[in-house]
Amino acid sequence: MTSLNILPLAILLAAYAGPNIGTLTNEPSTQDAKTEFKYKAVPSIAIAGEPVTAKSMSEYADEFNIPAATMAVFKNGTMIHQEFKGDGVGPNSVFQAASLAKAISSATVVTLAMQKGISLDEDISQYITSFDLTSLEGYQAPVTLRQLLSHTSGADVGGFQGYLRSTDLPTNLEVILGSERSNSKRVTFSRPVGKYSYSGGGYQIVQAFAEDVSGVPFGQLASELVLEPVGMTRSHMVQSFDGVADKSITPVKGVETKGPVQGGWHNYPEIATSGLWTTAADYGKFLIAIMAAADGETEAGIHPEVAKQMLTVAVKVNAARGYGLGLGILSNEDGSVRAFEHHGKNVGYTVSFSAFPKERALSIVLTNHPNGLFVATESNRGFGETLGYIDPLTRTIMRVPFTDELRERCLGTYNLAETPDEPVFLKEEEGVLKFKNETSEYPLVHIGDGEFLYLYTNALFKCATSQQGVTLSLGKSTVYIKK
Repeated sequence: MTSLNILPLAILLAAYAGPNIGTLTNEPSTQDAKTEFKYKAVPSIAIAGEPVTAKSMSEYADEFNIPAATMAVFKNGTMIHQEFKGDGVGPNSVFQAASLAKAISSATVVTLAMQKGISLDEDISQYITSFDLTSLEGYQAPVTLRQLLSHTSGADVGGFQGYLRSTDLPTNLEVILGSERSNSKRVTFSRPVGKYSYSGGGYQIVQAFAEDVSGVPFGQLASELVLEPVGMTRSHMVQSFDGVADKSITPVKGVETKGPVQGGWHNYPEIATSGLWTTAADYGKFLIAIMAAADGETEAGIHPEVAKQMLTVAVKVNAARGYGLGLGILSNEDGSVRAFEHHGKNVGYTVSFSAFPKERALSIVLTNHPNGLFVATESNRGFGETLGYIDPLTRTIMRVPFTDELRERCLGTYNLAETPDEPVFLKEEEGVLKFKNETSEYPLVHIGDGEFLYLYTNALFKCATSQQGVTLSLGKSTVYIKK
């Protein structure tokens, strides 16, 4: 099998051959939404002797208390499965796609630059007329589109929290320059140029560039250059869904661990970074179009040169993974693209996809809960394995018996010294060890000597005795004291 580092490399499992991209529609495929589609989720950490059971996406989502989710699976360029979880969730239900918007934004901006004869590698300060790019702290020429879209420009502000629907939204310029109405700091160039440093602020500079060069609002530009040509009829790039005129689609409301998002969702004036509402099937169309265009097809809705630029590694993230323009990329030894991926989180939504160009295959999962990342990434590894890809970052651990002595010493109520009125708990319920706080619980595996692992994030807890008494440490910096 091919070795593959799947960070959140999203992908599904079973698949079969089907027609090419020209047959895609936004409707459920030959398997309707109610068809049970079982697959094997592959965790990043497995427990020896405890095999993973194949489940449907809905069953898996239930394990993580996810209220609503949707999954689309493609192979050989066609959608072979679509699945929905949650009351009223179906083909016309749209989710906030968070940072999956960055790939749409990259395709939009690269297309615009190509049309205007602007190089991806020239300084763009001369094209931005709405503000003085050179006035941003730390600016060093050149600041290019390739740098901004690959998170290598040195721009900061990693992400955005959005705004309540009742809030008067700041403009994009207020977001970039900072204002009393914006809830994020002014964008500056405070990070090393040429090194990967994730920056939503950089994408908002790109949004300003695109609007100044085209004279068209960014959402409209994305629709004209990408969404409409690809056939993403249920997708919109907008600050606020309240302004969407299409009444055939329904937004799925977001949920956080503490409960529903106030007002249902946050609005994002940061359209290029976080402003996409879409369905799994619609976004799958876009990914198939990228793969088709990269193979030289001219009728995919994306220009082949745009796809080529997006899928060219601009910077190495680590030994296994690079980043192109709006896409995380895993390469073969000869430099060709083995797979590409992205995931994202807005308030109330977590999403992820992975795509395999050789098979024109992909899986995308959209959810309305923070735990959705577990469902997406673990499902995606499962699909990757069906295509012959193994994630070398996965590992297997041994579950070590939890003794009576450890129960006596470690189970109980803890708190941080600075917050004595906010207890947390280490409990054993029906044979399952759990770390619990007021809003959430996290199942743990005892791996020996009072050490416990939370499998889904690789978080390590350590129960020990010190001068403070019995402590429960989380990593190196957080230490709870037993009451």
